[in-house]
Parts: sequence; structure tokens; C-alpha cells
Amino acid sequence: PVRVVCANTLNLALSSLKGKKGIKQSFKIRHTATASGKVQQAREALGLANAYMDEFDKLAQQMIETEITKAKFDELLALAYPAPEKDAKGSFKKYNDKIDQLQAIYVGQYNNTITGTAWGAFNAMTERLDWYRSGRGDSNESILASASGFDPVTTAEKNRLLQLVLANA
Repeated sequence: PVRVVCANTLNLALSSLKGKKGIKQSFKIRHTATASGKVQQAREALGLANAYMDEFDKLAQQMIETEITKAKFDELLALAYPAPEKDAKGSFKKYNDKIDQLQAIYVGQYNNTITGTAWGAFNAMTERLDWYRSGRGDSNESILASASGFDPVTTAEKNRLLQLVLANA
């Protein structure tokens, strides 16, 4: 899934969904012989979006209804991010900083209405990926690409975290 952060992200997400041409966001249909085909394209695009939103809504609701205690959140963090075995190049400090940051996001002001839920746990983890981690190659472009859902490495990590939260909540 693509985490939409602005209109540009939405445009890119929709354009990359189905083949090289993507899914159209608007349709112009002239009253010609090909009109019925264009109407069908519009129906398919809307159907895909509606089906995705229905599934997303069910999953989000399930996660919102699943309680996560502080201790359980700490367990999820330990599963998601195992502690380093040795302190090479300050890895213990980096690890502890990451865990502290995740815990702060989880109980922070932007997550406060969903703290204590599986949805809140997952959102804290993905928010850190989107906005707080350093970009690969120290590039703002790298951070923006990962937040938009178009970075395959970050998207794979978000999917891994989602499965981890679902399996262990």
C-alpha cells in the first residue's frame, strides 16, 4: 500500500497501479462508438479503489479494536528490531535511540487517539520510517520516496511490520 502524504503522492500511486498507463483519475467520455469501453474503464478503476478501501477499512478496524499494552508494544519492538549483539560503532546507542523514538511516537500527540491499539503500534513504526529515519544516501529525495510508498525497500519493511503486528498483537 501507498501512504498518501499529498496530492502528488496520490497522483503517482494511481498512475503506477495498473500497467504502464496507470489508472485514470478523470474520464472524458464523448458520445461515440467507444463510449461504452471508456465507461467500463471508469467502472474498473472505481471498483479497484472501492475494493481496496473496503479491505483496508476492515483491517484498520480490526487493528483499532485490538488492544496493545505498553508491555506488548515493547515486545513488538523487540521482535521488529532485535538488539545488536555487540556494540560496533555505537550500535547500542543507535538502537536505544531508535527504541526511545518509537516509544515517544507511540504515546505522542499525533498518535494519542490510537495509542493502546495495534493500529497505533503499526502507525508509530511506519511514522518513524516515513519521517524520522535518515534517508539512504542522505538525500531528501530518498526520504520523500520512502514516505510516498514508491521505495520498494521501505514498502517491504512496512509490509513486514504490518505482518508482525497482526501476528503478534
